[in-house]
Amino acid sequence: MFSVHFSFFVVATLFSSCCCLSVSEAPPSSSAFLSIGGPLSPDDLLVRAADETLGVGHGVGLERLHVIRDALSTIWRSLPKSYSGRVDRGALGYALNRYFMKTYSLSVMGLEMDVNGTITEAEQDPYLSEVSSFFAQMAPERSFSFEEGVAAAVMIEELIANFEREILEEVYEQKEVQGTLSDEELDPIMRSFTLNWLLHADPVLTVKAEKHPSSVIEEWPSVLDLLDGIPRNSKYFSGTFSKKASEARKVTGGISNPMSVKYDFEDVHNLMRDFTRSFGNYTQIQCDTVRAKLTKMDTSNTGRVPLATFHKAALDGDWHFSESLTYLRHLGAVDESSAWHGPRVIIPNYIQSASNCLVAAADYRVCCQTQCESYMDVFEAAVEGPTAEPDVILALTAKIIEENSEGQFRFPSSLRQQLLKISRANHGRVPLHGRLFAQWLHYAFPSECPFPHVSGSVDKYELPPNFERALASTTEMRKNAAARVPSMKAGARPQSRSNEEESDWMTHWIHEEELISQLHLQAPWEATALPILKNIAGAICFLVVLSGIVYVFGELRRVDVLRSSIDSDKLHFI
Repeated sequence: MFSVHFSFFVVATLFSSCCCLSVSEAPPSSSAFLSIGGPLSPDDLLVRAADETLGVGHGVGLERLHVIRDALSTIWRSLPKSYSGRVDRGALGYALNRYFMKTYSLSVMGLEMDVNGTITEAEQDPYLSEVSSFFAQMAPERSFSFEEGVAAAVMIEELIANFEREILEEVYEQKEVQGTLSDEELDPIMRSFTLNWLLHADPVLTVKAEKHPSSVIEEWPSVLDLLDGIPRNSKYFSGTFSKKASEARKVTGGISNPMSVKYDFEDVHNLMRDFTRSFGNYTQIQCDTVRAKLTKMDTSNTGRVPLATFHKAALDGDWHFSESLTYLRHLGAVDESSAWHGPRVIIPNYIQSASNCLVAAADYRVCCQTQCESYMDVFEAAVEGPTAEPDVILALTAKIIEENSEGQFRFPSSLRQQLLKISRANHGRVPLHGRLFAQWLHYAFPSECPFPHVSGSVDKYELPPNFERALASTTEMRKNAAARVPSMKAGARPQSRSNEEESDWMTHWIHEEELISQLHLQAPWEATALPILKNIAGAICFLVVLSGIVYVFGELRRVDVLRSSIDSDKLHFI
């Protein structure tokens, strides 16, 4: 009987082990940002995540959650994940940073992480950013589902809206506004809000701008043109407010009375929210103008403009290019790696720097987008994973270049070799969200993709205390403009340079990797491999358990036979 009991013990142990195996890959609740469980639909998960992040009654509709979900989905599919499909804090910050830049031209302070997944030193002060404070409160080991990522995006949008609400409240208090506003009364409130929003970091300039806005904001006439489209062209006006106004509008003789339209505080806040979210489209026009001027100065097609040419343009009347060399270094917008060429302004880095951010709020900057963002979309959509083989990247890059330029494309050997070098350090694959691939993209698309500096070496958005003047003096610009400008073959594209030009062209290359996530770089096939392996393991466990059961019943049968034999013998002896 001992063997029978032992067999039952073996079967029970095997069954227990298989059950443990089947649930061991479930995301641990202790690492979850939000407690989401149960067999919920995708919509239910989104709503639950938003409820737990913002609190029940937050007012964010399912339609808005769907918009954010769709915008995040391509980026999210390509991020490094755990085997349970979750991302860590660094990857979450990266995805959200990309989302806000692509959607609103916002660089949200507090979303950029260093290689260890911690908030960069320049963003650790909670006074600078509520977002950085929010992330700092998260345990580094926490992981996030896709629904939680969507909810985090909603939360950040609400933080930004709250900041803008405070500005509007200050305007209401200054203007001693009470009750509702007519169309005529709304106009000065919107203008005052816009000035306070644009110049919030400098109260002295804000007061001056209230009297003479064009003397402080050179683009003020074009800002007014944009502002005049509010409220009639805003999403809020054509949606929620339109329904509200139609119910309350007085009608005289069957004709609508437009003077009867009234705006309460929430109406004005929502209108201004639409305005600030659309402001990135306006700034992008200014960004494209600056980019076009710099590209015209870049006769060598390296994505770099000699400092001499840069400051000569400023002396010739283009004040936009007046930054000092010291300030350009701080922004990470200058390349001084070549003794032959001397200091050169890196076009995409300069475009994305603080010099071209028109709004500098505590929590975010309204800055320029680069074409590189759309290129990353191509790679992420095609690969659908965090790593890719070099040949896949080369083929996609060639396709992008051929679609955006004339002539046949030929890769320079240096670019191909650098890509292979990156892949050899990563088991034959290239991490799409690493510093080295971003650097490779910069040399493939030098005018579109910024050069990625090593973490902590530059700060493209902040000016440190007691810093020297950001603008160069006339004397400094004249000295720089008089410097000799070495020339590369005019119009030489990266793929058509000589070996000597190619070698000099990549002197700025730094072979130091930094990844956005500490998680295993899971290839696309690995995401489907785990369930398959689990199914195989489950099948093996089932067969083992079945074999154990058969063995037990065999033992029981043998015992029954033995007992029958003994009983027969007893009967025979009787």
